[in-house]
Amino acid sequence: MTSVLGSRFWRLWSAFTTSNLGDGLTLVGFPLLAIGLTDDARLVALVAAFRVLPFVTIGLPAGVVIDRVDRRHLALVAQLARASALIAIAVAVARGSATIPIVAGVAFVVGMGEVLTDGGLPAVVRDVVASSDLEVANSRLRASETVSNAFIGPPVGAFLFQLDPSAPFFAAAGLYVVTAGVLAILEGSYKPEADPDRGSFGTQMTAGLKYVWNHPVLRPLALTVAAFAFVGEAGNAIFVILATERFGLSEFQYGLLLSVDALASVTMSFFVLTLVNKTSHGTSMKVSVVAFSVQAFLFGFSTFVPLAVVAVLFGGISDPTWNVISGTVRQRLVDDQIFGRMMTAYLFIAWSIQPLGAVVGGLVAQAWGPQWVYVLSGTVVGSLLFVARPLFRRIDQAMAAATTG
Repeated sequence: MTSVLGSRFWRLWSAFTTSNLGDGLTLVGFPLLAIGLTDDARLVALVAAFRVLPFVTIGLPAGVVIDRVDRRHLALVAQLARASALIAIAVAVARGSATIPIVAGVAFVVGMGEVLTDGGLPAVVRDVVASSDLEVANSRLRASETVSNAFIGPPVGAFLFQLDPSAPFFAAAGLYVVTAGVLAILEGSYKPEADPDRGSFGTQMTAGLKYVWNHPVLRPLALTVAAFAFVGEAGNAIFVILATERFGLSEFQYGLLLSVDALASVTMSFFVLTLVNKTSHGTSMKVSVVAFSVQAFLFGFSTFVPLAVVAVLFGGISDPTWNVISGTVRQRLVDDQIFGRMMTAYLFIAWSIQPLGAVVGGLVAQAWGPQWVYVLSGTVVGSLLFVARPLFRRIDQAMAAATTG
């Protein structure tokens, strides 16, 4: 595969693809396994909460490590650790000894690997492509992630689960090993230059948090994402219940519905740059907010399967638009020496609330039904169209300055 993005980018793209295909298998594997072990929505949500809990518990110290070591090597080790954890749960499932605490524990380990990977690899992307190509590179990575994680992975994972509940976990473990192999042949060193103001581990750990909190764009961006993350995880945690009980979908149809969302996301990822060029970064993010709200309200107020399909199409517009733009903003505005600490601090602020969102989603679904999780989600995110207006203006100003500078 040849491209102006270069061979190193496409090797990195290959690693992203195989890793996200493994994520896609577990995306349906964990919730399907959970609902097979319990009919308590709170316990199903607990598994989802443990998947994102590492962003709260190890996010800040992980950022220091990311800024001290070769980021490619760190991601490689993280992939092997995730593979080991999934082999363990697959064996437990095959033996019939899996329990909710075991599933939650493995989900936590998989989430730890995600923290180390998501914190470091965005900086590697910046190392292998020119700054002017970041939107294109991020769009290609987002498309690959969506195809693997949501279009191919979920239906294949659901199909494998129907054949044998341990199968998606064994398969995902194999894909993480392949990812480690691809990272091993990626040329170059990706260890950042030493920070001249490097202090103790604790000082460096708080430096990233202070950097984000004092930044005029990153702080409001992280807080806005936190609102998205709270309601998004509340919905994600119980989506399997909404799909199978409220819409009456089978396990395989549930995976197909996720694939429709993925197809829309892949299509949209190729048009994000066009949308930005015709409007602006900030205006494009407003489009994402509106699309998310429409999706949530359709899920909340409908039991008609075709409208569920329409809903995921709107989700496919929202997700790549927001993620491509916000990722490019961080890459373009932040220096390499503090990028890892910035990234994990940003994710700490933005995603720390996800476990609480998952728990609240489970409580609301158990008390009033899963549809009300989405009604509340649409209301919260819709309000961002007005609350976050100053942020959208700042992003446009900062990106214009970074481009001309």
